[in-house]
Amino acid sequence: MGLALYAASPAVATASTTETKLSNSLKFSSDDGNFKMQLGGRLMADAAWYNQDNVKLDGQNGTEFRRARLFVKGTMYGVWHYKAQYDFAASDEIKDAYIRYTGFEPLRITVGQFKQPSSLEDLTSSKYITFMERALPNAFATGRRIGLGVDRDTDHYTLAASVYGQNADSSSTGDEGYGVGARGTWAPWNEEGRVLHLGLWGAWEQPNDVDAGGGTTDQELRFRERPESHITSTRLVNTGEMSQVDNFTKYGLEAAAVMGPFSVQSEYISTTVQTDDPAISSDPDFSGWYVYGSWFLTGESRPYKHGTFGRVKPKSIVGAGGTGAWEVAVRYSSLDLHDSGVQGGEEDNITVGVNWYATSHVRFMANYIHANADPFTQEASLNVAPNQNDDSPDIFQVRAQIDF
Repeated sequence: MGLALYAASPAVATASTTETKLSNSLKFSSDDGNFKMQLGGRLMADAAWYNQDNVKLDGQNGTEFRRARLFVKGTMYGVWHYKAQYDFAASDEIKDAYIRYTGFEPLRITVGQFKQPSSLEDLTSSKYITFMERALPNAFATGRRIGLGVDRDTDHYTLAASVYGQNADSSSTGDEGYGVGARGTWAPWNEEGRVLHLGLWGAWEQPNDVDAGGGTTDQELRFRERPESHITSTRLVNTGEMSQVDNFTKYGLEAAAVMGPFSVQSEYISTTVQTDDPAISSDPDFSGWYVYGSWFLTGESRPYKHGTFGRVKPKSIVGAGGTGAWEVAVRYSSLDLHDSGVQGGEEDNITVGVNWYATSHVRFMANYIHANADPFTQEASLNVAPNQNDDSPDIFQVRAQIDF
């Protein structure tokens, strides 16, 4: 069985290849086409400057590789799909690792670690999100977990459901937690430059057991979020560890529209925690939301497919006589982790972003963020005076990004 190798340019092939073609990635294929494999990755280099207020933003005025990933994915006999992706950046962790069966079209069955049915912004790849970091309500997103999922999608709707445990890099001193989740979307308009997206998702989870000492375990849970900047490790909002948590339920509402070069997107997420923690007066309810708009000065549109947004393709390409695509965007986001005796704080952010898409695979980003946490969490590690119960730092950050 020979293997054919296809590269972007120039085209390269083994001696057994009967045909060569150009593509946007490095691909291998058997002569009979039953085995196909693709190699790829992404690199995102960030820099950030912090004008701190009352709280010292740990890691201020720094740089990092936000993501440095490599992946391999492919198919066998047309119906068996697989993907393995590892991040070598600061997270240094397994991202995707799954097998997918598509022989029951239109249903797909996935087992392994993959993104669970959750929010629109979480399911949209980091390669394609409009701002450098996802909005504050991402604190509630389920993210990647090891699980079993079933989904189907068409041009106008998607349905997905899964049962899952924790992610591949988590550790638990007791029984592992588990959860179930589902998401549905509807796009009554879905054509190039004209999209209307509506979505609803929900999940129920039981957290991990942790060692409580004395041979006993406890179920703890914490919600927290960075101020939409990753280089700092400071969280201005943080519930701290809530103990004796039985379970928690969350749901999200999504809406987005594309009208030529203009687009708007918004989500609302709510979470209710069932707990017997004596320090908490009743089951707390937390919530967050965001709304943003973007405009392509050069006339492009955000592409939409199967319930998420995808790769922007500039009308002109830098390196081929063009100037690329330019986009400006403004976002307002809010997160409330303050309820029923849980003093996790409240935060509201305004972000202004500029994106330059030099090619469809090379992008440069700049974000200005004004954060306002009032009150912010009184975490001891923040080392602030008791009377300083609000904080309003300014953040400027940039990113250079390439994927292949």
